[in-house]
Formats: sequence, C-alpha cells, structure tokens
Amino acid sequence: MGEDGRGIFLAALGSIRASLCYPLREAVLSRIEEAADVPAVFLDLSRCVYMDSTFIGLAVAMDRKLQRGSDGRLHVVDPSPECVDLLRQLGLLEILLVQTGGMNPPAMRGLDAASERPGAEFILRAHEALMESSEEARRKFGLLRDVLERKLRAEGSPEDTR
Repeated sequence: MGEDGRGIFLAALGSIRASLCYPLREAVLSRIEEAADVPAVFLDLSRCVYMDSTFIGLAVAMDRKLQRGSDGRLHVVDPSPECVDLLRQLGLLEILLVQTGGMNPPAMRGLDAASERPGAEFILRAHEALMESSEEARRKFGLLRDVLERKLRAEGSPEDTR
C-alpha cells in the first residue's frame, strides 16, 4: 500500500481472501470515510490469481465511497486473466474502471492478514455492496446474505462495519 497526491495504491499478490479485508478496511476504507480528499484508489491486480467475494465486495464498497465522497473512483489496474474472469462472472467489468498500462505507484508497504476471521456482520456488509452492483452478484450471493442475516439475528451481533 502507498499513497501520494494521485490517491491510494494497492497491489494484490497471489490469492486475496477475507483475512486481508479487516486490515484493508482499516487502512483504506476508513481513510476514504474520514477524508473527502482521496481522489482515487488504484488496485493493481496484475499478480493476483484469486480474489474471494468478500475482497471483491470491499473493493466495490471503496468505489462507492469514493464516488460519494471526493467524486473519485477505484481503478482496477492490469487485472490478471483470472481476475478478469471473476469480475466478468459478477458483472463488474462494466461497472468498475479497468485500466491497463501499470500504475507507477509511490513507495509501497505490505499489509498483514488479520489474526482473526472476519465476522458475519463484516462479511454481510461486503456482500451487500457487491450485490448492489450487479444482477449476477445478487443471484450468486443472495443465499449467503440470507444465511448471514439469520445468523446475526440469532446472535444479536454488536459488530457494525458500515
């Protein structure tokens, strides 16, 4: 992760799963929520071979927050063939800004995966953002949403990630 006047830069390496979503939310989404001066987020997917739906939902949530806050956007940069396929399956290629040619990032630092597993509330919010983006995503994750909502009602979850 890095940041300069152009925005926040992220590079996804290998398989990106929900365990990275907590630190990513803290490092990026909370920054976008706090400041209206983040012009863009650049997400390099050139070396990513897999993204789980929680991560994709968090990326969609970043794009929405940017559009509402600074009128910015999430830029998906050089997605690998595997990522293009995942984004196509979810109907997101037409919604997200996809660019080629690299992002020329500033100095980057790594983010460590969280030691705890994301809770049902966190996963639900990420999937709600994803489901709002396309009909394909709505069909694919509707059952998961229903299961998570039932689980949260049964537990009376105090966690809130909105």
